[in-house]
Amino acid sequence: MRLAQLLDERLLDTTPQVGSGPWTPHQPLTQSPAEVAELDRQFAALLPCRTNDPELWFAEHTAQVEEAKALCRGCPLQAGCLAGALERQEPWGVWGGEVFVDGKVVARKRGRGRPRKSETVAA
Repeated sequence: MRLAQLLDERLLDTTPQVGSGPWTPHQPLTQSPAEVAELDRQFAALLPCRTNDPELWFAEHTAQVEEAKALCRGCPLQAGCLAGALERQEPWGVWGGEVFVDGKVVARKRGRGRPRKSETVAA
């Protein structure tokens, strides 16, 4: 036998067991369905996309899109939401406080049709 294996076996034989036995990491917690539902409800209350109209995050009007972006700023999952949207290459909507159009982040969503003359920049 190898020396390392002998030492390991010797240490295992002399190590006292404490408590009900060895601890195994990643043991699942047992929760009742009611406890799981209550935890989901409490968590969803913290997320603006779960408590407001879902259509707001896919709105056509610039004012509604800006409102969705503002709501995202206070969300505890903002960074993860944005990272996930970038990874999935979301085609449109507000994700993580940013506007996606054709799979790309844009600064501001423009409404349908031609821009107004007051919005165009003089060359």
